[in-house]
Amino acid sequence: MKFLACRFDPEADNAKPGLKDHDIALEPTHQMLLNVMLRIKQQDGTLSLRKSCRHGV
Repeated sequence: MKFLACRFDPEADNAKPGLKDHDIALEPTHQMLLNVMLRIKQQDGTLSLRKSCRHGV
């Protein structure tokens, strides 16, 4: 499945956000979008996200 992430690089010349696509093979453990986002973060260490929503579970 293809996911698009809005990315911002302050060191880039244009300093405008852009889209980067990530192709992820979904697994049975990817029942929530947060699981997929954490998988993308494993592949692309420059991705940053907050996951405090899982604290309430």
